[in-house]
Amino acid sequence: MCFYHLVSAGRGGEISGKILSSDQTRKVMDTIIDRTSRFRESGREVEILTVDNHADGPYLYMRILREDPEKAAEVLKLLEHAGGNRSGKAISCISWDGQVHPDQFWRNHVLGNIRQRPFSEIWTDPEVELLTQLRNREKHLQCRCTHCRFLPACNGNLRARSEAAGNGMWGDDPGCYLTDEEIAK
Repeated sequence: MCFYHLVSAGRGGEISGKILSSDQTRKVMDTIIDRTSRFRESGREVEILTVDNHADGPYLYMRILREDPEKAAEVLKLLEHAGGNRSGKAISCISWDGQVHPDQFWRNHVLGNIRQRPFSEIWTDPEVELLTQLRNREKHLQCRCTHCRFLPACNGNLRARSEAAGNGMWGDDPGCYLTDEEIAK
């Protein structure tokens, strides 16, 4: 099963008033985690994914830390290895017209066009400033992420959501539902 967080960027811009609050998101995540645990306890093997909010990994880690600290250390290691949001680093989107974007939500940023230049050239070109910035985003973030202990596991979450919310490309992602106390280093 796959649960998507709504992203009010691009074509989803009109849903901005329908996004869950941080408290509502936490309740939904707790429900998903609890039900997944019950599936597992009953012997049902299911794979549950949550998508488009990299705060989910640290939230799950904190939950596991309360219940099984040894397993939590392994979870955090896996989350940091995965590296959080990979837009412009390991993810891109190519539109029907050949336009290359950092991800499927960020179609207002064009990195190049595969009808004019091979994807491999676009993707490895150090002159494509946004790609360079996304691949070194820690230097560019101007938000609470800079003080977050989970930055290696989240990577600043979804920059498209930050920009769509009016916080700029490097500002706070309103989708992050972790508290300042939880993210403190």
